[in-house]
Amino acid sequence: GTRSCHGEAVVSTQSTGMSTYTCTLGFPVCGIWPVGYDGTDINALCRSHNDKLLVTADDFGLVNLFRYPCCNPTAEWSSFRGHSAHVTKVRFLHGDKEVFSLGGRDQSIIQWGIC
Repeated sequence: GTRSCHGEAVVSTQSTGMSTYTCTLGFPVCGIWPVGYDGTDINALCRSHNDKLLVTADDFGLVNLFRYPCCNPTAEWSSFRGHSAHVTKVRFLHGDKEVFSLGGRDQSIIQWGIC
């Protein structure tokens, strides 16, 4: 095994699974960026607890649902409008049957059902 300069064993994290995924950048989510979006148009992202779905919040008032992982730049998705302006956060609830989204300028909280 490999040792650090302090003598502790170094553990590889390459195949370590994450309990959550909320970063808008990275290989498993590189397909969430539609043509014409810049690097700031997607404000938040959340992977479902069962690792099957991905939800994003964007600057256009949309909540977008993708399959996870989403590595294909031509990935299909569904968009849902409920906010009157940009969406700042999205999160799956435990059980992955609902998503909460938080609006920016409209200051609303919307609960979405996942079928």
